[in-house]
Amino acid sequence: MRKLLVVRNDKLGDLILILPALKLIKSSCSNIQIDCLVDKKYSEISSITKYIDATIYDDTNLVEVINNNNYDFSISFYSSFVTSYKLWLSNIPKRYAPATKLAQIFHNKKIKQNRSLSLKSEYEYNNALAKFFLKDNFYKILPADNSYISLNEKSISSKNKILIFIHPFTGGSSKTLSGDDFIQLCFELDRNVNCKFILHCATDDYVKCQKLAEKAEGLDISTIDPTNNLIEMYKNINSCDLFIAGSTGPLHVAASLNKKTVGFYPSKQSSTLVRWDTINDRKNKLTYSDTGNDKNFIKVDLKKIANEISRDLLNQL
Repeated sequence: MRKLLVVRNDKLGDLILILPALKLIKSSCSNIQIDCLVDKKYSEISSITKYIDATIYDDTNLVEVINNNNYDFSISFYSSFVTSYKLWLSNIPKRYAPATKLAQIFHNKKIKQNRSLSLKSEYEYNNALAKFFLKDNFYKILPADNSYISLNEKSISSKNKILIFIHPFTGGSSKTLSGDDFIQLCFELDRNVNCKFILHCATDDYVKCQKLAEKAEGLDISTIDPTNNLIEMYKNINSCDLFIAGSTGPLHVAASLNKKTVGFYPSKQSSTLVRWDTINDRKNKLTYSDTGNDKNFIKVDLKKIANEISRDLLNQL
């Protein structure tokens, strides 16, 4: 059994976007164990995907933990200077990473990717790095069709209505629609289809979501009981028929379950829908770019988009 440590210890959405690469590696290497260095908040992800065998997280003993695991390889999908230095100290024989930033000096297997140009999606860049690893170690690249996440539990019932989750805040990672525009979108959708709406949020945004719900008189709408537990978040999102959000971690959670999604993206080069595309099937997603000049919020044609969502996603349910 060969042992691979992959590194993606930053944001949730970024972690989700390495799953296609890990699936590619697992399908091509029957004799490999994949451990993942993650943010401690997401350490339970290995319990719901077969593409991560175990997780570790960064603390004062990280070098010792890595040494004790005797990894044959590492792949840094995210290469911070400090973490890359610790990988180098750990003497992993082959350390793969994009040839970017000063941190590349600590890796001995590198490819140029120019991710900052955003010419393709983040998961495609990750797949390219995985293929570089496979070819360099003489593995035949084999595709796989299995799902990314194994989860059957659902925590919310819609009572025969189409259940739509609206995630109106992004935690500052990227601008999105205004809260008022999200509510207006709900009204537009409700004219077309009989819906139940759930405002989905992080714990810090719970009060703001409650205030938004007060503006939606006449809709069947409520605010979720938010959670900081990743598995509980997955169970909640697994309940929905459609997930609508800006470019943020929970949108990628929904996509990893192959849910129907609608994503709103800024026009800024580093944040476009091309770069941060989701990993659900193409038929299950609609994506929209900012068409306005508002510095704080994305602006789009809400009525037009509601009609497209109803026609292309909801009428299939």
